[in-house]
Amino acid sequence: MDIVVRNYEGNAEEILSDVDKGSFSRKIEENQTYELNFDVTQTTRNKTAFNIVQHESSIFFDGQEYVIKQMSSEAKGENITKKVTATHIYFTVQDGRQYDVIDGKRSINQLLTHVFKPDKRGFSWEVVDPKDKFLTVEQENFGNANYLKLLQEIIDDYDVTMLVDNKHLFFFPRGDYGEKIEEPIRYKYNTDSVKFDIDTLNLKTQIKGFPKKDEEDNKKYVFDPITYTSPKAEKWGIRIQSPVEDDRYTIKKNLESRLKKELNDTPDISGSVSLKFKTDIKIFDWVPFIYEPLNINTYIQIVGITDYPLLPNKLPEITLSNTKKTITSILANLAKKGVL
Repeated sequence: MDIVVRNYEGNAEEILSDVDKGSFSRKIEENQTYELNFDVTQTTRNKTAFNIVQHESSIFFDGQEYVIKQMSSEAKGENITKKVTATHIYFTVQDGRQYDVIDGKRSINQLLTHVFKPDKRGFSWEVVDPKDKFLTVEQENFGNANYLKLLQEIIDDYDVTMLVDNKHLFFFPRGDYGEKIEEPIRYKYNTDSVKFDIDTLNLKTQIKGFPKKDEEDNKKYVFDPITYTSPKAEKWGIRIQSPVEDDRYTIKKNLESRLKKELNDTPDISGSVSLKFKTDIKIFDWVPFIYEPLNINTYIQIVGITDYPLLPNKLPEITLSNTKKTITSILANLAKKGVL
C-alpha cells in the first residue's frame, strides 16, 4: 500500500517512499485514538515528498486521510529523520463550534443535527440502530462547545461506538457493531500471555453534584446539591470523587443520572494479549476468549488494535473489551482465582 503525502494548501502531492517499515504503526482505540506513527529519513529518492512532510500536511493510507499534528526532526551527520504522528482527519471536527444550546428530551439524531448545523467543514453522519436501542435523553444546555466535545457528550449519554470513514461518522449502540467470528483467542493455542492491568487508584464510591445557581441569589442553587453513594461503598468504604459542578442542570433527576455515570466505582481494568501467530482478527470483532488458568470462557470484543501494515509478519497488539458487563465477569473470575 502506498503512503501519499499532500501539503496543507493542497497543491503538492507525492508518494512517500523510504519510510522506516519497523516504525510504521496504525493505532485504533474505540472512541479514543486513530493515528499513524512513523519515521522517515530523507533520501535522494524521496527528497520532494520528504519536504512536504510538515505540520498540518495530510497523509493518505489505506483509504483514510490523516493530518500531521506532531513531528520532530533529528539530524545525524547528513541524515535528517522526521518522527511523525498523524491523527485521523475526523479529529479536525474539534475546529468547529456550535454556540447555540438546546434543552429537553432529544434523540441522538436531533443532537447530531444540532451539532453540525450549519457546518461547512464537510462532515456527514448516520445513526445505525437496527434494534432500536437509542432512546431519547433529557438534555440541558447542550451546545456552546466545539464539535468534538459535543460528540463525546453524545457518546457518553447514549453509550455509543463511533466509527469513521474519513469525514463520515457512524454511530452504533455500544457492543452492537462488529463481526462475531469463531477463531478464538485461547491459552496454549495462539497465546501464552494474557495481561490484565487493574488499577484502583481512581476507585471512588461517592460523588456530589451542584446544579445551576439561582439567578436572583448567587449563593443559592435551583435545588439542593445532591450526593450519590454507590452500593459498592459497603465493600470499599466511602471514597469521595471530585464533585460535578455544572450550571446546565436545573432538573434533579438529570443531575442524579450524571452522577451515577460519572462515579468511577469499578476498578479500572484493561486487558491485552500477545498472539503467537498471525490471524485475521480485526478491530471490533467478537472472538471466543478462552483462558483456562483464570477460568475465563466468553465472547469478547476487540476494542483496540495496533498493527504494522508494512511488516505483514509482525503481530498486532490487541486490547480486549472494557465494557462494564464484560469486565465485571472477568473481575469475578480473577477474584475466584485469588488474583484480586
